[in-house]
Amino acid sequence: MSGLERRYRRLLALYPRDHRESTADEMLGVLLAAAGDRTRPGWRDTADLLWGALRLHLRRIVAADGGVDSRDVLAVVSLLGPVAMLAGAAAAVHEVAWWLKAGALFRMWWQAQIPGAPVWLIWIVVAVLAARRRRIAAAVGAWAAVLVQLALNVSSPYYIVEWHGMDAGWVLLGVLTAAALTFSPGPARGLALVRWRGFAVMACAVVASIALAVLAHGIRYVDPAALAVVGAGGLVACGRRSRVGRRVGLVLMLPFMAVVLRYVFGVSSFAVDIAVFYGLPMVLLLASGSLPRGRTVAR
Repeated sequence: MSGLERRYRRLLALYPRDHRESTADEMLGVLLAAAGDRTRPGWRDTADLLWGALRLHLRRIVAADGGVDSRDVLAVVSLLGPVAMLAGAAAAVHEVAWWLKAGALFRMWWQAQIPGAPVWLIWIVVAVLAARRRRIAAAVGAWAAVLVQLALNVSSPYYIVEWHGMDAGWVLLGVLTAAALTFSPGPARGLALVRWRGFAVMACAVVASIALAVLAHGIRYVDPAALAVVGAGGLVACGRRSRVGRRVGLVLMLPFMAVVLRYVFGVSSFAVDIAVFYGLPMVLLLASGSLPRGRTVAR
């Protein structure tokens, strides 16, 4: 291999892997044929290759090349989303562990210390229904869970959460999961894409996230770390090289995004909170092609 060919190959290595596998040899042949007696790539060739690689990566980030079907993203979310929502029960699990350690578990239930328990019970049922590919029943349950969650957020004196702040990610993920179950091809398509192995990986990620949040409770930045595990689980469930998987992971990172935004922006007025904690994540999902930009119909 000549020094010129080696340098061209280094530049072509900057292109996406599948693009290299299909066109790299042809591009290399054209470049070598046009190089003449040169021993190094010309600056124009170098600039063209760098710009081409950057442009292709940018197009893929925003799914402008049409290589990602947002219906598949939503189908996987309809399967894994209900499982991911269970990671939000970490605070309730910590509460149960505290009362159990104190030997007063019965008193905890009598005093209704976990008013959000119905929400997590519903999501467990939804996760089971989604795994069984009962899309309509799962969708009904998911919307019920979202409504119960919102009702608790605004009415229960025991359930003090910032639904327009740090907990906005859970609200968004719940709504998007319910919408995915309603309008996407559904869990059957999601299961065809990730298989049972992917579903098991997501379940393990949720267990790990809850364990991290409970066992490391009170340690600074443990909350975003635990929530990042959920998004990583979605990515691994789909395959780390899967473009659909990267976008599924991004959707499942909504609770993580909200916590990070809270650390960055803090709390402001109600209108600003809505724009930051709901607006910015949705813009990111739309720009990345994680959500459909037009109408998506279940099939």
